[in-house]
Amino acid sequence: MLKVLIADDEEKICQLIEKLIDWQALGMGLAGVAENGTQALEMIEALSPDVVITDIRMPGYDGLELVKKTRELNLNVEFVIISGYRHFEYAQTAIKYGVSDYLLKPIKKQELMETLQKIKGRYHERNEQLTYEERVRLARKSDAERLRTTWFSNVLYREWREQDCWGLEEISKQYYYQLKPGCFQIICVKFDGIFMPDEKNLEFLTEKTTQITEQMLKGQVYDWELYVENSHIYIFLNYEEEKKKVIRRQCKIILNELAVLESILKGLRVTIGFGTPVCDLSKLRLSLKSARYLVEQRLVAGNGKLLEGELRSSCNLASSEWFTQFNQNMNAALESLDRKQVDDCLMKLNSELLEQPDVTGHEILQMCREVCNLYLFFMKNHKISIEQSFIERFNQGVEFCASAKEVLRYLMKEIAASYDKAVAGKMQEDNRPIRIAKKYIKDHYKEAITLEDVSEVAGFNPTYFSSLFKKETGKNFLEFLSEVRMEQAKNLLKETNLSVASVCGEVGYSDVKYFTKGFTRYSGLKPNEYRKLYS
Repeated sequence: MLKVLIADDEEKICQLIEKLIDWQALGMGLAGVAENGTQALEMIEALSPDVVITDIRMPGYDGLELVKKTRELNLNVEFVIISGYRHFEYAQTAIKYGVSDYLLKPIKKQELMETLQKIKGRYHERNEQLTYEERVRLARKSDAERLRTTWFSNVLYREWREQDCWGLEEISKQYYYQLKPGCFQIICVKFDGIFMPDEKNLEFLTEKTTQITEQMLKGQVYDWELYVENSHIYIFLNYEEEKKKVIRRQCKIILNELAVLESILKGLRVTIGFGTPVCDLSKLRLSLKSARYLVEQRLVAGNGKLLEGELRSSCNLASSEWFTQFNQNMNAALESLDRKQVDDCLMKLNSELLEQPDVTGHEILQMCREVCNLYLFFMKNHKISIEQSFIERFNQGVEFCASAKEVLRYLMKEIAASYDKAVAGKMQEDNRPIRIAKKYIKDHYKEAITLEDVSEVAGFNPTYFSSLFKKETGKNFLEFLSEVRMEQAKNLLKETNLSVASVCGEVGYSDVKYFTKGFTRYSGLKPNEYRKLYS
């Protein structure tokens, strides 16, 4: 029997939790009740409970401090946090600590019961306290879940295969479904919020969605299945055709129940794409397509809604006159290697795209992906290297944008970051021949080297190299060579007793008068005057 400790500074809440559950029937027993966090920690150390149900705010240690200190004791305790307030930071930390559940007051009996049953199941699996029959049942359940998921993932990610189009009885037999003639439908639950990429948050939301969906659909559908893809949760439904309105109402309730989680995760927004019901299972992908399009529509219609109905077909903005002009302007901006021109071009795209009449969320995303493809094509065509993961990173990141404006801001940010990095790399690559040339000059300044000699080393013809060298260094070849020689002459005059004639020869000149004239013009002093002043 699992031992349970209740910790709350409100006596009535403790009494409510005690009376709400038939502990003996659940295979659990109350080990004690603590009135504050300090007492709760002492009782945890003394009684070693398996489960602690604790309020988030208590005197002494609050709920989170209690979880943290218990974890530091290396005690294997499952925590259920209860809160009556919008403690976003508390909730985030609790989820990261891996609490079993985070429940809001007023406490619902069914919700608490389901949480405790899951904890009990995990406890028995962890401690291998399962009968042979239970182990067989769990193994079969695991196999069934795997096969059901396999079929559903085929629907989501592949074209129909022959076995996916079998009759309902055959699919039910092969994949452990209980399908019957009626309506088939896919709905998509989409979570948005700045915290979404966090894996613990996604696990928490998935478990809550599964729990709520199961409650709302019980007795209303022949069968249902759930599949998680990052911040999207796809739900497959099979139900009687007469229950279309009932299913819509239940999905609306699911949305409202999930919206309550906004009290736990700050900035959370939930949207449901209510895919079109179909009566032929072979047309299920049509329901999937509409669910995806409807969820994308939140970018312009707003979050927190159950979106349904038919969306108009795309007007193909990618072939429109204004986008063709954008493409031309963008190519010119990219070719200029001028970041401001690129930013200006993307800003104009931003405003013009949002001004398109009746633009859909799907079109916004498609246009942004088209811009990414244009960017990649241009960079590849001009042999400018960018990171291979650019498109993949964009597609992953854009999933967490909750509005059209956020999507476009993200597009601008990603292209700007990639472009800055690529331009820096290209400039460094373009500078490589100049670096080679400068090193060659510094190594051979004593010799009678010519522009042709250095051009050949750099790998360019003399005319182009002369122009490139001037652009990159601000000096022509002879000016740079003279500067290197004169700097070396300064060092020799300061640090050696060599005559001016010898210094002249050491730095590559054969005419002392010419050298003296050049040195005076460069340093403002004749060689002997420079030596007297600086040696």
